[in-house]
Amino acid sequence: MKKNIILGVLLTVFTIVGMDAQNKDSKCKTDSCDVAVKYAPEKGDFTAQMLFGRGAYLNSPNLSPPSSTNTSVSGAAPYVNDISSNNNDVSNMIGAEFRYYATDKFAIKFSGGAIVRNTPYVVNTPGVWDSVNSNWIIPPYQAVDAQEEAEVNVSIGGEFLFTTKNDRLFPYVGFALPFDYARRSIFTPPYIDEYGNVTTPDTGSRHVEITALGLQAIAGVDYYLAKDLFFGFEIKPVSFTYAYSIKSPAPELANLEAENNTISFFAQFSFKLGFKF
Repeated sequence: MKKNIILGVLLTVFTIVGMDAQNKDSKCKTDSCDVAVKYAPEKGDFTAQMLFGRGAYLNSPNLSPPSSTNTSVSGAAPYVNDISSNNNDVSNMIGAEFRYYATDKFAIKFSGGAIVRNTPYVVNTPGVWDSVNSNWIIPPYQAVDAQEEAEVNVSIGGEFLFTTKNDRLFPYVGFALPFDYARRSIFTPPYIDEYGNVTTPDTGSRHVEITALGLQAIAGVDYYLAKDLFFGFEIKPVSFTYAYSIKSPAPELANLEAENNTISFFAQFSFKLGFKF
């Protein structure tokens, strides 16, 4: 419900702004303008748009310490989670996109987003146990795992623009070369119990790293609410992605490698709100 309200407010604002700008564009006084407003992008124009839909970030799972009881190194292959038949939420902002029109009919496009997190580790603090009354005098403080996480997705490509009888509507086709990367590193520090005994879950950081490359066909349409304000829809009729993962459960152990190939047809959608400069 909250997402729907936010999306509704956002669309309402853009519609009001577009209608206001449209009215201003349509007012042509004989002493102030001689030609009709041109909505079509031209050579040298630059556009910036917000993207909504399903995120293109790769999921990097956690790895449990191999010394834990009944724990094995997961054999799950890399998962290209931006290709899915479910949960393609239009209210979810997934990144930004930029286009530069090298000619009136061709634009170079770049899109992407990134997330970087870092959590330093903290060693646990043993508590003090009252054996007479069977309660904690000073409660124990748990350790904090050290975590480093990076998720990056970028895409570069090109679009060929077409004109229609509607001077505000501009369909396009093109291609994109996406690159996705995800890495998670975790270290669990040694644990000290209330008797002074030390347990070492990790001898070093454990890592999960996923890299994905692809090739995508693009088809979409932009509709200009005003001269420099538009919204659009985009679909990828054909998409191929190759993903490769490396899991390192401990410094002294061998890596587990896995790969995945994904081909999709009309399975990736996105909604855009943008500005032309």
